[in-house]
Amino acid sequence: MIGLRLGVHRLILLLLTLPMVVSASVDHPLAGGQFTKVGSGRLSWWGMTVYDATLYAPQGHYHPDNPHYLEITYRFGFTREQLASGSLEEIERLRGRRSDRDQLLSRFRSIFPDVAWGDRILALHRPGEGVEFYQRERLLGRIADAALAADFFSIWLDPATRKPGLREQLLGLRAASTGQ
Repeated sequence: MIGLRLGVHRLILLLLTLPMVVSASVDHPLAGGQFTKVGSGRLSWWGMTVYDATLYAPQGHYHPDNPHYLEITYRFGFTREQLASGSLEEIERLRGRRSDRDQLLSRFRSIFPDVAWGDRILALHRPGEGVEFYQRERLLGRIADAALAADFFSIWLDPATRKPGLREQLLGLRAASTGQ
């Protein structure tokens, strides 16, 4: 009976420590980085939550010339086509029509997955180099175009963004609210 109790206790201890072992072994694309949260906010449209977004930067201080990443947690489902065309539409609204729009749309379609409620996409901006997209620590794709990467992040961080309140929340200039 004592042996059985010891076995059960060891099993319980193993089960309790397993999450620590698994989380310590995850190879996150930003592991070892000094990235901390700058700010977060929620995008809502007509009273429906579309996604929650959080901006991370070295030591929590955003500067457009330093690496930073945006994590988006979807609260609504979208197809890769909707994500690709919506991203291009916003880039062109801010920066003008692109001559390479067909190639860019194709590239976005090849990177972006369909998303459902709760899915998270992480976009890592490496200024001067490009942008990398991740889902569940898995690299979805890279775009090695510094100007396009900056244009992509302008969707959220440019002063002329469609949702200036969300921009202020991401930059830590205003506390997060329930909708924007």
